[in-house]
Amino acid sequence: MPKAKNAKADEALALYQQGFKLVEIAKKLELPEGTVRRWKSTYKWSERESERSEKANVRKRGGQPGNHNATGPPGNQHALKHGLFSRYLPQETLEIMQITEDSDPIDLLWMQIQIAFAAILRAQRISYVKDHKDKTIEKVEEKDGNVTGQRWEVQHAWDKQAAFMTAQARAQSELRGLIKQYEALLEARGKADHPEWAARLEKIKAETARLQKADTDSCDDGVTIINDVGS
Repeated sequence: MPKAKNAKADEALALYQQGFKLVEIAKKLELPEGTVRRWKSTYKWSERESERSEKANVRKRGGQPGNHNATGPPGNQHALKHGLFSRYLPQETLEIMQITEDSDPIDLLWMQIQIAFAAILRAQRISYVKDHKDKTIEKVEEKDGNVTGQRWEVQHAWDKQAAFMTAQARAQSELRGLIKQYEALLEARGKADHPEWAARLEKIKAETARLQKADTDSCDDGVTIINDVGS
């Protein structure tokens, strides 16, 4: 496995092996949390920790090679779990799991909020309806041979608009639920103690309100423009 090429990474690894969380390591070494998470994934700290645990178990009484009782302390499933995941999950999935393993729950929740918000914005562009004359005609089937023919699907502006509004309402409801969870967790942690978390909460609230207002803006002829959101 790759080895660290700088002293900071080695120092971070040493703290990780002592049981410190990635967030705590970043704070101690005055580093960005993302840097520590990247080192953990790149230098495969979890695998090193598994190897250290296995060697320690062998050195313990009853842990000599060939002793079938040498399973380590009861309840120690770290190596077993890692081996199980390695066997059944793709490497890319494992790397993502390792990056998020020691992440703070509120940071993981924030990530979900960002993904949900981005999906809503993307849907606005994909489902754009220009006006009441906006019609989509698409060939969905064509038959050859003894029986020939074609089947076409027609979507009028009101069909596309109705489908979009239904999906958008559901997505925005889920986003509001995530924001409420985030706000409750932030209150429990102490909003005054975490100004950066509070700031991003206020920002997403403002952006969500702006998005909802854009969804309800209408043209003079009464047709809603669903992608009228500035950058």
